Amino acid sequence: MSGSRGTVRVGGLTRPLLSLLAAALCTAAIVGLARGAVGTASGQRLDQLILSGAKAHEGPLSQYAELAVQSVSVPVVAVLLALAAVLVVVRRQLRLLIPLTVLVLGANLTTQVIKHVLVTRQALGPGIDITPNSFPSGHTTLAATAMIALVLAGGRARVALAPLGALWTLAAGLGTLVVGWHRPSDVIGAITIAAAWTFLILAADGLHTRHRRARAAARPGRGRRRRDTDLTGLSRLPRHGAGTVTIAALLGLGGLVGLGMGAAGLLSLPRPLELHDVPQQLAAFRATAALIGGGTGAWMALVLVLRTPISHRGRMSERVP
Repeated sequence: MSGSRGTVRVGGLTRPLLSLLAAALCTAAIVGLARGAVGTASGQRLDQLILSGAKAHEGPLSQYAELAVQSVSVPVVAVLLALAAVLVVVRRQLRLLIPLTVLVLGANLTTQVIKHVLVTRQALGPGIDITPNSFPSGHTTLAATAMIALVLAGGRARVALAPLGALWTLAAGLGTLVVGWHRPSDVIGAITIAAAWTFLILAADGLHTRHRRARAAARPGRGRRRRDTDLTGLSRLPRHGAGTVTIAALLGLGGLVGLGMGAAGLLSLPRPLELHDVPQQLAAFRATAALIGGGTGAWMALVLVLRTPISHRGRMSERVP
């Protein structure tokens, strides 16, 4: 062991750095969205076209979305967060309570500060309706953060919770459009804020875990050999299970397809936009639904891939006296 101590691996910086990069990209997207969709006449016109399409849509998508947004209430969110806390306690991962609390509070406080302090919405052209709630959507932020907290606390159940969380977040966000509470930029901004805080928490947690493993590797070995160390003294770093990899791949693939279809649909809209053209409204809404669904799926896929290996923390093998 002493001859190989210098080669003990404690985990690389790839996941934390990628998480920081993802958080930075989300932050840039939020700023760009606020300036483009809220602060320009062309952005507001596109927002208005999509919002009109959401109100005019009468298919199953809008019906399910309306039901979903009605479920975003204080009791429902409280139950989800309580369930996440119970999972943390049952799995004996109490250290997760702080980062999950920071994630939920940070994202929702950020939304409220942006909404009430930093961004104001004024009609910059004719035909632009001012919705009662501004950028970003508080309802969508609440739904997204409650679900991502449950996913991160879920342990092995995260492979089932991640797709369900993506679907509920998508439906709740679209529901705010269908009932006319928010504009599409509000929904996209809210999900992006939740994603940014998620990636920040994953980055911080990854760096903290790496630091703990480095300290553990530097301590002289006592007692029985740690289970995560082989005969050469090299730590066997945690890896994702086959189920996690499969679900992440499916979510990622679906996310890329949704993002591509949504972007192509919006770019193919004829210019100038005809705000009262119903077929154009519906096409814009369907493209936006694909875009939001794709972004939400990609977010959940990245969470599964970049998350700190929670299932390996606090094992008895790491508490050898």
